[in-house]
Amino acid sequence: MKRSVDRVLTTHTGSFERPEDVNEMITARVLGNNIDDDLFEKRVQEATAEVVARQVECGIDVVSDGETAKPGYLEYVGDRIDGFDEYIDASEVFRFMDMEPFPEIVYRIYKDTHVKIPVCTRPLSYIGHDQVQRDIDNFKAALTQSPPTEAFMPAVSPGLLAMCSPNRYYKSYDEYVLAIGEVMNAEYRAITDAGLLVQIDAPDLAFGADIRTWMWGEVEERGFRTIQDLHVEALNVALQGISPEQVRMHLCWANYNGPHVNDIPVRDALEPAFKANVCGINFEAANAAHAHEWEVFKDLKVPDGKVIIPGVVDSKIEIVERPELISQRIQTYANLVGQENLIAGVDCGFGTFVNVLMVNPRIAWMKLRNLVEGAQMASDELAKKR
Repeated sequence: MKRSVDRVLTTHTGSFERPEDVNEMITARVLGNNIDDDLFEKRVQEATAEVVARQVECGIDVVSDGETAKPGYLEYVGDRIDGFDEYIDASEVFRFMDMEPFPEIVYRIYKDTHVKIPVCTRPLSYIGHDQVQRDIDNFKAALTQSPPTEAFMPAVSPGLLAMCSPNRYYKSYDEYVLAIGEVMNAEYRAITDAGLLVQIDAPDLAFGADIRTWMWGEVEERGFRTIQDLHVEALNVALQGISPEQVRMHLCWANYNGPHVNDIPVRDALEPAFKANVCGINFEAANAAHAHEWEVFKDLKVPDGKVIIPGVVDSKIEIVERPELISQRIQTYANLVGQENLIAGVDCGFGTFVNVLMVNPRIAWMKLRNLVEGAQMASDELAKKR
């Protein structure tokens, strides 16, 4: 993983809004309708090249494939893991407790979604080799056309998948999540063997304290920190044989525009996350629920070999942060942990699920351009102090 040695590097969290026709084809697939597979593959390849080129044109250093072929950052693996034989609507699986008093907000955000969560009914094994290789090939072809500083591909964490996808086969929750860890190693290895960074999407380490899913009884009985540690153990199983230098992690309290009044403090998410065999850790730091938590790094030491990627741009609102504010935020973290130990990021994705948008795509790109400008301003100011 590259370090911010000469200047502050920039990145984001992975997902972008897909083109409208790609959205329609992905939705049709989720609903079980037939589509033209050859056309889909062609459009995904084209759209991946377009989103990579746009990131590079904006000046983003560490780019992604935009998760172009995926319906969402979680449920996509249902087709890549044998043993997930059923799908149920996401509304039947989990809910955020701070949103319970606001059903009108839930409707507004998710009324056009068709998120289907896989259910485990048999022993799990990875069968998604062709699909992940398709994504890798499309991404690497795009990178050849538009070379960045570095590149990453997101993949779901074992803990998030276990937390959200009901288990109807394994004897215990521990056995289930560790089995998922063993299975996901194949996907992570495919990405890193291709010379890319893998980003582990692990909001389970943060939002799991407030989300009610099929396994909530485990949280109540054992305590959330115990579940966090178990999820990190499963992740480390999934990362066997992979250098931490090729791995970054994303933490968040879920990408929804709600009150977030029940979010746990960032310290309580970072402490278990620091035990994971990863190098970079991206976390929400720009939105109003967490912007104050930079202070945690006054006494929380970043472990040797790790890099923090604080979000200095909010992915949930359409106000465009000014470069001066972004620069201030970056300098605050740099002064606490050292410039070389941070990369400037975004709170969460701009296209977490198909048909769920918090930020207009044109505004999202404005935010990223200002991120790059703000990072350069911060780099100039920090250089004066050296």
